[in-house]
Amino acid sequence: MVIIGAGRIGQALTARAEARGVPVSLVSRDAGWEALEGPPGDPVLLAVRNADLRAVVERVPEPRFDDLVFLQNGAIRELLAELGVARGTRGLLYFAVGSRVSDGGGEVIPGYTCPFHGPHAAAAARFFGQVDLAAREVDWARFSYFELEKLLWLACHGVLCEIHGVTVGELVRDYRQDLHDLVAELLRVGRAAIGVDAPVDYVVDRLAGYSATIPTWPAAVKEWAWRNGWLVEQARRHGIATPVHDHYLQALGHPKG
Repeated sequence: MVIIGAGRIGQALTARAEARGVPVSLVSRDAGWEALEGPPGDPVLLAVRNADLRAVVERVPEPRFDDLVFLQNGAIRELLAELGVARGTRGLLYFAVGSRVSDGGGEVIPGYTCPFHGPHAAAAARFFGQVDLAAREVDWARFSYFELEKLLWLACHGVLCEIHGVTVGELVRDYRQDLHDLVAELLRVGRAAIGVDAPVDYVVDRLAGYSATIPTWPAAVKEWAWRNGWLVEQARRHGIATPVHDHYLQALGHPKG
């Protein structure tokens, strides 16, 4: 397996693979790119920030585009289409890594099973299984639900944890109604934007259950363009009022678009 990205996720996956004797090559900003010079056919995990995707993809040989497995959170469909790599495989990570291996960290806190969809979904899920992380291949409809679910977890927990000054576990314990109200509002945006529909109570239960696996995680509003900002844009595009989300963003000093 080739992994591009020597941050928290890339280092953690590489360390787990090496500890279990699973072949792996880690590509960093400055080293290891020769691992992509071979013939196409083997998956390449992209464990980089959304903002770095364009620069990274530009360094990947075009024959390897279909081998890319994107592990990024948030609404990145439009970005992948712009980069010409929409045929790649997508994966969502339901685990937490607090810090890099090189900084003395790298511990993986497992959460839910990680879903994958695309040409290399089965191979990616198999690799995750080899490093003792639960993963499975899913169809596009199911992946689309998980895509929205993870987006809502990030966007809602980010806002509410900042507002209340709490961790994700404390948020679910002490402010579950706030979480329910915000999810209910933003779920309508997701339904309009990507055609995913699910009962709000089911979604809230799923989000709360994931938070329970990583209760000390300090969520915050991040990666605006692919999380809260994307939801703001889609709400405006589809004519959906989001007063709860707007109120929290205004209170935090974030733009409402």
